[in-house]
Amino acid sequence: MHVLIAGGGLSGLCLAHGLRKAGHTCEVFERDPDFSRKTGYMLHMNPYGGEGLRACLPDDLYELYLETSRRTPERRQSIVLDDQLNELSTQPHLGPPNEGPRPHTGVHRRTLRQILLARLDDSLHLGQAAAGYEEIGDRVWLKLADGSTAEGDVLVGADGIRSAIRAQRLPQVEIVDTGIDGIGIFGRSPLTPEIVAELPSLLLQGVIIVADRQGHRLLLGPFQPRQAIADAPAAIAPDVTLEPVGDYIMVSCSVAAGTTIPPNREWTAETPLMLRDAMLRALEGWHPAARGIVERLDPESMFSIPFGFLMPPDPWESSRVTLIGDAAHAMLPTLGMGANLSLRDAGLLSERLGAVGRGEQELIAAIAGYEADMREVVYPIMRMAMEHDKNFGGGALEQMREGAEA
Repeated sequence: MHVLIAGGGLSGLCLAHGLRKAGHTCEVFERDPDFSRKTGYMLHMNPYGGEGLRACLPDDLYELYLETSRRTPERRQSIVLDDQLNELSTQPHLGPPNEGPRPHTGVHRRTLRQILLARLDDSLHLGQAAAGYEEIGDRVWLKLADGSTAEGDVLVGADGIRSAIRAQRLPQVEIVDTGIDGIGIFGRSPLTPEIVAELPSLLLQGVIIVADRQGHRLLLGPFQPRQAIADAPAAIAPDVTLEPVGDYIMVSCSVAAGTTIPPNREWTAETPLMLRDAMLRALEGWHPAARGIVERLDPESMFSIPFGFLMPPDPWESSRVTLIGDAAHAMLPTLGMGANLSLRDAGLLSERLGAVGRGEQELIAAIAGYEADMREVVYPIMRMAMEHDKNFGGGALEQMREGAEA
């Protein structure tokens, strides 16, 4: 079969590899003209996402993912600390068991995208935004924003929370735009050997939220890869080039009350410095190690992300047009599940379409099976993510919020 994929994010690129592995052909249509747009830093990984990558990627690219992943921390948990870095609660990360000598830990998002882009040049169309589609008989035509079309056997909408494909396929789905207390401006703070030697070791474990009773929060995601990222391909996949990435802590932090956060398109050279100062005002009186991480934020690494999520729709009648990733189930990010479930989608759908290619299953039945499995696994997690405070780190955030309100 020939499969059209609208969207060149992580799930769309992963699916492209899985389809090629299964013997199908595909084309990926990505709206951005290049991949320079900032989309985040460390991604927490679990077996949902890691095994999706294993199913889709060639063996050497999967090995490259493992070796450029974060070193295995002593504690694989979500951890909540107070503003003096006293531990309040913990919770194991969501997802299936994650053991072995190299468990799934975390990746630098741009590195993972560079791995997923490897060897897809002939299938990738940049600057081509999806606008809609038409199904006629056993064919699907993808309509692109420039007026051109592409023809295939199957169309997969992987074009994000504001998916044009979903808007036509499931127009009843509601997008909820919302913020998350203290999270939304992201940046990187360096982790040199000298800084690591001075930091409390707990700050290099798990995924951490530090919070006080005034509602201020600091999200920390340490990233120290198993191998130096730029050097890893030489012995694993020599045809792949990865940009160097120094060790860092991904940071998102509250800003002082009254601070206006402009949209990214309106940022000037002074905006990151203003926001970093506002973060430090919000952290007045906090443990010096926490404040030091924010003080060292690289202004050029900072940007803001507007959050939103989808309300899970009722089951729909399956066709040759289906959805994966954020187009199907965009959720709030703070449980660390969005990217993992998107990659799981790619692995599952490529497996189902592989069975079609081998003559083991009819196409629409295979897509229906994928969609039913996706809903069964993902929808409960979507609902959990809507109540982040109740579910992150054993509920300590909700208790602190309730205490502050009282």
